[in-house]
Amino acid sequence: MAQPPQQQGKKMTPEQHGTLKAKALRLHLDLSTTQEEQIKKILVTHMASVKGQLEKGKSEKLSQFDRKLHLMEFQLALQEEMKSILTEKQYENWKKAKSQKKRMAMHHRGRDGRKYAMKKEGPYRYRR
Repeated sequence: MAQPPQQQGKKMTPEQHGTLKAKALRLHLDLSTTQEEQIKKILVTHMASVKGQLEKGKSEKLSQFDRKLHLMEFQLALQEEMKSILTEKQYENWKKAKSQKKRMAMHHRGRDGRKYAMKKEGPYRYRR
């Protein structure tokens, strides 16, 4: 389904990403409204800081090691904050869902992490 013309090319803000992710987590983990609001705040700040760090890494030409190190530090901080908000069962479900999502992404991208670069051979046109 195509996007309406006014939505094409526009990216979501960190606030919009955080809101959607918090709603999805509320549905998946059966969160309370207070938990949802706390998680929304955390996700918005986390996404904004990661976006800022990525832009900083591009402008300062940081090495791949430094960029990955900063990203992992952000992920660890997010994990600790989520652990303090969620109950033990919710936290375990969140970790399990996160690992399944990562596994599916790796499966989709291939074992080495790159997208499949297969070329379609031959013309796939309708012949009359």
